[in-house]
Amino acid sequence: MKIKKNLPDVIISVIVLLWLGTLYMQIPAIPEISKPYPLGLIVIATIMTVVLLLRNLIRMKDGEIIETKAPEQAKVIIPYCILIIAYIWLLNKIGYIIATIVFMIASLVFLRFKNKVMMIVLSVIITCVLYYIFTNFLVVVLPKGRWINFAF
Repeated sequence: MKIKKNLPDVIISVIVLLWLGTLYMQIPAIPEISKPYPLGLIVIATIMTVVLLLRNLIRMKDGEIIETKAPEQAKVIIPYCILIIAYIWLLNKIGYIIATIVFMIASLVFLRFKNKVMMIVLSVIITCVLYYIFTNFLVVVLPKGRWINFAF
């Protein structure tokens, strides 16, 4: 598949602008005292993204055509996106701890991690450390699942 060299940058710039637009629409929900900082960040990010978009559009006129590996990359990206969606769906069903351990193991299998014992140990340790940090330091309530209740 052949595309112009700057086309991916143009597409990403448009996506970032759309995302910044959704953030801007949430500004009225922020308390008045807190608005200047996020609004300033959104405005600066928008200006920088527009400059990047315009720069890439100008370069695209005489940009070279390159061969892309999009079909091969899609074979990796699409299944992993489905895995992420399944993880998000499972969070409320089986809880953060089990869903995250299963997701991390599946991710490491997907990435062809060889050592199976280390895969399980890493998944359990990282999940437990993150759970501890989120619940104790950041005071975030993580999903416990509908049928599981841990004694953490």
